[in-house]
Amino acid sequence: MQTANHETSGKQYMLSAIRRKRLDRIPTTVMIGPYCAGLAGYTVRDILKDAQKSAQAHLAFYERFHPDSLIVYNDIYLELEALGCELEFPEDNISYPKRALLEDKKNLAGLKIPDPRKDARLPYFLELCERVAGQVRQEASVGLGHSGPWNLAMHLRGAEQFLIDSIEAPGFVHDLMAFTTEVVKTLGDTLIDQGFTPSLGEASASCSLISPAMYQDFILPYHRELCRYFRNRKAMMSLHICGYIDPIIQEVMDCGIGFLSLDAPSSLEKAVRAAQGKVVIMGNVPTNLYADGASIDMENAVDACLQAAGGTGRYVLASGCEIPLYATQDRIAHFFAYSHRAGRKFMECFKASEGQGTG
Repeated sequence: MQTANHETSGKQYMLSAIRRKRLDRIPTTVMIGPYCAGLAGYTVRDILKDAQKSAQAHLAFYERFHPDSLIVYNDIYLELEALGCELEFPEDNISYPKRALLEDKKNLAGLKIPDPRKDARLPYFLELCERVAGQVRQEASVGLGHSGPWNLAMHLRGAEQFLIDSIEAPGFVHDLMAFTTEVVKTLGDTLIDQGFTPSLGEASASCSLISPAMYQDFILPYHRELCRYFRNRKAMMSLHICGYIDPIIQEVMDCGIGFLSLDAPSSLEKAVRAAQGKVVIMGNVPTNLYADGASIDMENAVDACLQAAGGTGRYVLASGCEIPLYATQDRIAHFFAYSHRAGRKFMECFKASEGQGTG
């Protein structure tokens, strides 16, 4: 086992999970979401409109908490806006669409694949990623997220109507998924060209909202296609699905992803068994604990995650999803401080037991 020293960087810790080379503690981060805005004195609207302000907010978070990976936040409607959907931008909350762009299914024929370097706020997102990476890339990994094809399709059509379509108009659902998959490829290509890894957010692909059969019929084929596509570009695809995914966890693990961000309602133990050491798993700490949890509850959650996945060598301790907008600094700080201590203690015990097993 490789032993880290005090100069080990966050980037090295993250790479240890990808390369399955254990260091002195478990890599640790959170999905920061719009929380970072307040650390720099900005509103959520400020950081969703201005790449420089957003970068300053992200860097303020990094300077305060020093996560091993700084995960760049953007709202989930970037691609939707670039396709022509008008958004509302509340001052201190996330954006949202004024109406579904595809209220009429016939409008799909008129949609064009957006240009990530020109259309709407996609250039803002690329600039934000570059600004953040330019400041921390030597010290920490830089993660990011953009919409997966199902998420984008559901936002284009509207959640309720899209679920009805899956029953009444499955052909349209596949046509829309084929289109949104091309959108994802186009943005993914641009991110790869800039040195980043495609990382898809599929909040609405959760079994909290859809059935396992729907995932298998309408989503899995396109996830497989995207994994193959990005693999041909020498890039690993990451995936985050909010909520409960236990009934589809094996399909998710087998679709070709290299990295899965797992939300707290899902079983980390089941994910570890399904991954069989082939996929890096991140997350599973309940996000509410960062806003209103007791210290002991946070510690118990961290310990449970370490026991379930720490020994795999392919685990990143993190929040299950974005921490709440009204998370508290003391709770976030306690998460990192305790996770570092517990992660080191876990690795010491693991090394000792490993030595006993081979001695």
